[in-house]
Amino acid sequence: MTGGGSIRLPQFADDPEGALRSYCMLGYHIEEYVWTSFECEALIRAAKTSRSAKDGKFAPLMQPHREDPAFLDALRNRKIVAIAEKLVGGPLSGLQSVFYFTKPGTFGFTMHQDNRFVETAPDAFVSTWSAMQDVTPEMGGLVGYPGSHNEPILPTVKTSRSPDAGQDHNAYQEEAVLPIGYEPLDLIVPAGAVLFMHAHFVHSSLQNCSDQFRYSLLLTYVRSGERFRAGANANRTEVDVYS
Repeated sequence: MTGGGSIRLPQFADDPEGALRSYCMLGYHIEEYVWTSFECEALIRAAKTSRSAKDGKFAPLMQPHREDPAFLDALRNRKIVAIAEKLVGGPLSGLQSVFYFTKPGTFGFTMHQDNRFVETAPDAFVSTWSAMQDVTPEMGGLVGYPGSHNEPILPTVKTSRSPDAGQDHNAYQEEAVLPIGYEPLDLIVPAGAVLFMHAHFVHSSLQNCSDQFRYSLLLTYVRSGERFRAGANANRTEVDVYS
């Protein structure tokens, strides 16, 4: 399912208060020009050295910051950390990193809220999704539901989707039941931009119907001292992002 294109949002780099108000109203924010083309290319190159890439499965890389300094540096990106601090209202820790190859044909995520998996205070957690190249709906872009972050954790239903070797298993096992009244919006994220999402913001992603890989990097953060769920597969632990 897709909707209209993303609107131009205030940028923290130019109007931090306006950007914060917009985030609080919509539940998401897209900050442009966070990563340079050189940095994006370097992260893609690093991901391609992984076993997941070499074996041709191109499954997502879970917690690559534990194995590769390039991804630890990415988790500590100063621009991302500074904005995430404003969104959670204080010092924070890194929690998770995932690099997605999203090869052609890969199915996307069903509708979900990230805090269903993390289980922390809703105002204490933020997900960031970085586009390593211009991401369009055809390439498996994200779809969001503005205002849905005001909902509690929603009930879910099991899906009948078959496993996809190139996708996270959490992508397809269940789907959030969204109340009537929310309209889908294609979240158009250009190369080097970062999508910041509230813990309860409902979002999904589309199948990659293009002939290109859709490279992206998920980095998540939690306000320091907050409790959270480690997760059996993610095994989240706090990471110092100020070193």
